Amino acid sequence: FVLTMGADPMAELMKLAVSKGMGDAVSAISLGQGQGPKAVTGIKGGTDTGAWVVLANCHLAKSFMPVLEGMVENFDPATLNPRFRLWLTAMPDESFPVSILQNGIKMTVEPPKGLKSVMIRAYLGFDSDWYESCTKPKVFKKLLFGLTFFHALILERRKFGPLGWNIRYAFSEPDRDISSQQLKMFLEDFQETQWAALNYMVAECNYGGRVTDANDRKTIVKILSDFYTPDILDPNYKLSKSGIYYAPKSGTIEDAIEYIKGLPLNETPEVFWLHSNADLTALINEGNDILRTAIGLMPRGGSGGGKTPEELFSEVAADIETKLPAKKFDIEMVCYKYPTDYNESMNTVLPQELLRFNRLYTRIKDTVVVLQKAVKGLAVMTPELEVVGNLFLENKVPESFKKVSYPSLKPLSGYIVDFLKRLEFMGGWIDHGPAVCFWMSGFFFTQAFMTGVKQNMARKYKVPIDAVIWNFWIQKPETLPSVKKDMWHNDFERPDKGAYVWGLFVQGARWDPDRYGLADSYPKVLFEDIPPILLDPVDRAEDATPAAHYVCPIYKESARKGVLSTTGHSSNHICDMLVPVLEEHVLKDPLGKPDSNKFWSRRGVAMITQLDD
Repeated sequence: FVLTMGADPMAELMKLAVSKGMGDAVSAISLGQGQGPKAVTGIKGGTDTGAWVVLANCHLAKSFMPVLEGMVENFDPATLNPRFRLWLTAMPDESFPVSILQNGIKMTVEPPKGLKSVMIRAYLGFDSDWYESCTKPKVFKKLLFGLTFFHALILERRKFGPLGWNIRYAFSEPDRDISSQQLKMFLEDFQETQWAALNYMVAECNYGGRVTDANDRKTIVKILSDFYTPDILDPNYKLSKSGIYYAPKSGTIEDAIEYIKGLPLNETPEVFWLHSNADLTALINEGNDILRTAIGLMPRGGSGGGKTPEELFSEVAADIETKLPAKKFDIEMVCYKYPTDYNESMNTVLPQELLRFNRLYTRIKDTVVVLQKAVKGLAVMTPELEVVGNLFLENKVPESFKKVSYPSLKPLSGYIVDFLKRLEFMGGWIDHGPAVCFWMSGFFFTQAFMTGVKQNMARKYKVPIDAVIWNFWIQKPETLPSVKKDMWHNDFERPDKGAYVWGLFVQGARWDPDRYGLADSYPKVLFEDIPPILLDPVDRAEDATPAAHYVCPIYKESARKGVLSTTGHSSNHICDMLVPVLEEHVLKDPLGKPDSNKFWSRRGVAMITQLDD
């Protein structure tokens, strides 16, 4: 079986084994570290006894593949038990033996596409006796429909990119199967429906076990609360704003399938509780993937008397070199001008930022200089340099740059322009002192800047820094143009504590300055500028954040996913900003209490410091 994301053939394979009378003769081994000897023993035993041997996830045991290839090549039909079968599952991987692919029967199970198809497949897989055997049929069938709808919904949210999930998780049918078994067990074993336990088992364990991003975990909990709720037992309860989707009356499996077949063929974003702009985002993502593939297939050789690839990427390198400053920052001079000061943490933040920018400047400068020399024959054209040159032709940022760079999804041309703007921001800081309104997008390590602002306040007012929290005050939109024009002379004055910042964009919503809260995006506007913000560090006891607020994550770039760095911080997530929420967007949680996060969390609303262009 060639595995695909979201599909697991094990359930179908076990059904086939039972139908062939081999249900008790299946030996399944999940490959991984230390499982090779077990697999060898299982295959040898299966060839003698006639068992079915299943080796799952072969792509995770690359070192075992040559051993497996040798065993398969040595199979002797004359001595093999005729009932013996060897089943292998693997993701597409170059380490999988070609000879096994050529000699074996290859199958793949593509997960159904679309909400409707996923749900029909689920109901066709339910056993009718099991479906009808629950002692609480009304509650069971309603909640089972809700679970099936939930499973389909979280699978289909992946097409919306970061608006759906920060990471593209491989939710699969076994997740749904174990959840449905637990649902029946909880209903049978307890007189009262255990709503909290059911929500926890599904959102935090069965599906949540795959979810590694903290904000995705919050989202999946909020989504499930729409389905595992007492309200779903109400005939008038709707699963979408339009009212098209709801849990049908308790009936047979055929009745449920008949209802599902009547649902719209193509679901709209409203069923996911997303804005209509999400469809545009999904189409753009799909189009970009196709274009990237097409560009990668284009020939790179020169023809027809035109310039050779070497000449072309040499020109790109020369253009980048002319745009770069003549020299990097003088750290020693900066440390002399801004010495370490107990009362001014920015004097520590600045040299740290400059060190990082110098490292990236050196990498870019050295690469473009050596690349030009290599094209002229004055230096060796190494394979690494050739890769860099080809990426220049595709307008992509080389991996060698990314290793010492801040996160960015911009193409090479946009990346260089952005890098030069950051250097200009840092140069202005050196010449004119700390900005009145800082460009939040211009930092390498934004968390250090924010910690420095907190530290200044804590030392000035003699407050433990652990007791200091943020209040975020969004300013009037009219102030943004003056800040963009000049960060040192604009509509603001340097505050007594805290700092003004600008440069954020919100995705999935917009800021309504008249009502001072998040509001629905305008049609076809995917990202919206956020006005300057006052980062106000206050003692926890003096917190003035409105009760109705959304905990909005801030990321460095639009992909949102990141990895933990050695400092314990995410390479992408900066912090969470508490943004005021309008009254109509405050919903109820499963206990009936006000929940100001649910509406915007389901919409995947977040802020980023830079766009992709």
